[in-house]
Amino acid sequence: MQSAKLRKKFRFLPDIATADLAFEAFGKTYNELFENAGYAIESAMVELDTLKTREVKEINLKNDNLVNLLSSFLEELVFLKDSEQLLFNSAVCNVQKNGRLWVLTGKLGGEKINRNEHKLEVDVKAVTKHLFKIEKLPNKTFRCQVILDV
Repeated sequence: MQSAKLRKKFRFLPDIATADLAFEAFGKTYNELFENAGYAIESAMVELDTLKTREVKEINLKNDNLVNLLSSFLEELVFLKDSEQLLFNSAVCNVQKNGRLWVLTGKLGGEKINRNEHKLEVDVKAVTKHLFKIEKLPNKTFRCQVILDV
């Protein structure tokens, strides 16, 4: 897998959600926006420097709009953590519009949770729709805002 280490182009927003965890992520392209949003949610769950890329997971998602596709992508990361005990420290995302649908193909690199090796942070339970958005900024970059149920 040609690995793209997830870049720290996000920040947590402490004043948005009292009991939950909010973040915003940025990208010059939709691909980079999705990768950085993935980095943010994974960083909320684990200190990424404690992970190694021992497994690669391919994902394919489709949705009728970009916002729902990003939500599905982040929900997939939570699902893989819960169902397969996988956390990720790298991702390559390819986001394209195909007719009426938005399509995401990607590869995620990471490993199964090992409480002796990984410094775990919060347990993300879900991605909420509250204040969830994607916007294009005046400098032509993209920004998303996400609130996580922890």
